[in-house]
Amino acid sequence: MNEYLRKSSHILFGLLIAGVILFFPAYHAAMIIGFSLYAGLILIDLCMKDYCIPLISTLIHHMERDGEFPGKGAFFFVFSALVTLMFFPPVVAAVSVAVLAVLDGFSTIIGIRFGKHRIWKKKTLEGFFGGVIITTALLLLISPPVYAVLISLVAGLVELISPVDDNLIIPWIVAMLITLL
Repeated sequence: MNEYLRKSSHILFGLLIAGVILFFPAYHAAMIIGFSLYAGLILIDLCMKDYCIPLISTLIHHMERDGEFPGKGAFFFVFSALVTLMFFPPVVAAVSVAVLAVLDGFSTIIGIRFGKHRIWKKKTLEGFFGGVIITTALLLLISPPVYAVLISLVAGLVELISPVDDNLIIPWIVAMLITLL
């Protein structure tokens, strides 16, 4: 499994979902994401039954961590995007999904490439700060600096220490924080 490919796909996939949420009416975005979730479950089920599905089987083979449920990360990501969209305004949901995509993806990529100082489990100080800095830069395009830094730091800390899969929890935490700010 190539973690760089996996996390690059995570970033692109997440930004695509954020774009769907942002540029389609909420109802249509929810339908697109819901259908994708349902189709993904069918494909995962087929792969688990050893059916070879062109492209999907290859992606799972090259991007899933050994010993993990096939498509677990993607399923959690899409599920949390859909639920976040159902409970928060579309702009808030889109930003929350984009934060997950960018923070999680870049934290891992930077941590693998430059990480020297382990701070929690397999997480590194360099990965943490790299993800927070890049996410802050993204958020500076749409929010005041104090909010951008605060949202990035909170999301980074959640990604760092949460016992729950970050694909499930970061969009919710970010959406709640944005709503409170």
